[in-house]
Amino acid sequence: MLPVQDYIQHFIQIWEQSPDALPNFPKVYTKSEQFSREKNYEHFQKKIKGLQSSKKVKKFRNDPAQSFFPMFKAFLETVFDFEKDHLTLILSDEFKDVSKDFFYKARKFGPELKPENIYQGMRNVWIMNGVQLMAGVPVKITPSVFAYSMIYPYSDNFLDDPNITNEEKKKFSERFNQRLHAVDVSPENFTEEQLFKLVEMFEQEFPRPDFPELYESLYAIQKGQTDSLKMITSTGLSDYEIQCICFEKGGASVLADGYLVAGKLTRQQEQALFGYGVYLQLLDDIQDVKEDSLAFTKTMFSCLPETDLGGFVNKTIHFGRVALEEMRCFSGAQNDDFLDLMNRSIETMIIESVGLNHTWYEKEYLNELEKHSPLHFQFVRDKRTQSKSQRFSLFQKYFDTAGVRDSKVGVEYAGEEVGKNKVNS
Repeated sequence: MLPVQDYIQHFIQIWEQSPDALPNFPKVYTKSEQFSREKNYEHFQKKIKGLQSSKKVKKFRNDPAQSFFPMFKAFLETVFDFEKDHLTLILSDEFKDVSKDFFYKARKFGPELKPENIYQGMRNVWIMNGVQLMAGVPVKITPSVFAYSMIYPYSDNFLDDPNITNEEKKKFSERFNQRLHAVDVSPENFTEEQLFKLVEMFEQEFPRPDFPELYESLYAIQKGQTDSLKMITSTGLSDYEIQCICFEKGGASVLADGYLVAGKLTRQQEQALFGYGVYLQLLDDIQDVKEDSLAFTKTMFSCLPETDLGGFVNKTIHFGRVALEEMRCFSGAQNDDFLDLMNRSIETMIIESVGLNHTWYEKEYLNELEKHSPLHFQFVRDKRTQSKSQRFSLFQKYFDTAGVRDSKVGVEYAGEEVGKNKVNS
C-alpha cells in the first residue's frame, strides 16, 4: 500500500515550520514599471483582436508559428518578465503540439463538453507534461495522460453540481470507486459511461497485474475526493481534519499524475509529487476562496478570518518553495531553470489571486504584495471576467475541428478571453 498518511504527516510538518512573514521575491516593481507592462498588455490585446477576421483566423490556425507564438513570446517577456530559458520550455514544440492534440482528442471524445471544460482538463495535461519532462519520458498525449485529464471535467462537474443531491453524489463516488477497483459495475448515467471508458484506457496501457502501485494511486485520489465531500456536508470538522483532507486530495492527485506518466516511481519520487500536489491544492484554495465561502465549503483558507489570510498566503509560498525542492529527485528537475519556472508560475498566480480577491485581505497587505506584481491589481481586475474557477494565466484555445461550427479563437488571461470570434467552417 502507498504510505499516503506518512506523506501527509511529512508535509504537515513542513507546513508547521513555514513562516507567515512576507517572503523575499526576486523583483519589486515601481508604479512606472507596472504602467509600462500594462501598455504592453494592451498592445498584445489589440494584436489578438486584429486576428478576428475569418481570413486571419484561418491563418492563425494553420500557421500559429508565424501568426501567434512570436506575439505570445513577446507578451510573456514584456509583461511577466519570463526569462529566455523559461520561454524555451513554455514555447517548445513539444508543449505546443500536446496542447493542440489534447484539444482535438477531447472534442472527439466529448463533443458535448464546453471549451471551459476542456480547459479544465488541459490544466492537468500541462501538469502531466511537466512530470514527463522531469521523469525523462517523451512529452506527448498518451492514453493515460488523456484519460486522467478528462476525468476532471466529468467527475468534478458532477460533484460540483448544486442540482445533484449529496446522496446521488455519494452513490456516484461509490460506483466509480468500484470501477477503479475492477469491479464489474454498470454505469447509471452518461457521466459514468464516459468515466468508465476513461478507466479502460488506463487498463489497456498499464495492465493491472504489472502496475499495482499505479492503481493504488488511483484509489488514493478517489479516497481523497470522497473525503473532500465531508468539507461540504459535515460540520464540526477540526482544523487538523480539514488540513489532512486538503493535503490528501491535492497530494494524491499529482501522485496519480506521476504514476500514469511513468508507470513506476520510487518512494522519494512519490513523496515529491505528493508535496507538489499539496502546493497546487493550496493554490486552488487561495484562488477559490470566494466560491468556497459562498458554497459553505470548508478549506484551510476559507475558514480563516480576514486578518489571517495574508499570513496564510505567505506561509503557502514558503511551503511551496521547500516542497518543490524535493522534486530534484527527478533527473529532469535537477536543472534550476525548470524548478524556477514552476515556482515562478505558481507564485505569479498566487499574487494575482490576492489582487483579484482584494476584498478578502487587509489593505496594508495588498499594498505590500502589489509591489511584487508586474501589473497593478486594479488593472488585473479590470481585465478579468469572473469565472467559476480563477486559475492559470494564459491559455490558447485551439478551435474549429472539422465540421464544427461556431468555434472560438482567443487567448485567456486567467480566465479572460482577450480575443473572441465565431467562425463558420
